[in-house]
Amino acid sequence: MIRKFLHEPLVHFLALGAALFMLFSLVGGGSEPESQKVFVTSGKIDQIITIFSRTWQRPPTAEELNGLIEDEIREQVLYREAMAMGLDKDDTIVRRRLRQKFEFLMEDIEAVSVPTDGDLQDWIDKHPGKFSTEPKFSFLQVYLNVSRRGEGASAEATTLLARLNNKDEKVNAAELGDATLLPFEFPLSSTDVIAQVFGSQFAQQLQGLEPGRWSGPLRSSYGLNLVYVRERTDGKLRSLDEVRDQAQREWIRARQEELTKTVYLTLRKKYSIVVETQPVPAGGPVQSSGPQRGAQAQ
Repeated sequence: MIRKFLHEPLVHFLALGAALFMLFSLVGGGSEPESQKVFVTSGKIDQIITIFSRTWQRPPTAEELNGLIEDEIREQVLYREAMAMGLDKDDTIVRRRLRQKFEFLMEDIEAVSVPTDGDLQDWIDKHPGKFSTEPKFSFLQVYLNVSRRGEGASAEATTLLARLNNKDEKVNAAELGDATLLPFEFPLSSTDVIAQVFGSQFAQQLQGLEPGRWSGPLRSSYGLNLVYVRERTDGKLRSLDEVRDQAQREWIRARQEELTKTVYLTLRKKYSIVVETQPVPAGGPVQSSGPQRGAQAQ
């Protein structure tokens, strides 16, 4: 029976494994390569506890913490083995992730920059549209229902506009036009508020009208409108104290993008770039039949 046991393949395998282990110990001199060490630092353990506590609103138990630490060890071991096997090569997902990490690193470096008040004021001056109050308008409006009037709506609006601006003809504007739930008199309001009622196209056209006379017709979300601008207040640039947080966020974001671009262009110069292209015949593009080497782009 013992002889049969010694002929089992499993026994041979275990014996071979033991022999290789002993040989490795002798050759290696008992020392462990640095690359084979897995470190789980106290700082990493604190991070694991913090993430768990934020997620579950309580600290992990001892058993849960041991499981989390073991998961960290498993991740490091399998990551190193995957890298050693070259599993990261030609993997689109890995490339994208590494690219993101590199760009995040650049952003973190630039995030330590603190803009001065002069930097922020210069940024505000260069982008007044983002930091200005909106212009405001108060106006009267006469509505014409395009669906009811049909193709002649525009001509009728032009005729009605001439009557409203004719000083010799006394007309009551409130009684003209078609019935509508839109207010005849609109109070002084920002263009955003006006756009919510009449539509963005109307609000944009309103900014080009001359106060003190009837104009139009303007197209709103409902039809055509003749408009009399009573009052207009132009937008003004907000002070630095009013928009400091917004200006600082945008300034830092712009610096991050600039730094990332500069670093990339600098690193790109280290490489010889070759883009393989398919020559396009005179008749137009055709389906590619295979890769062809094209011009080298430096």
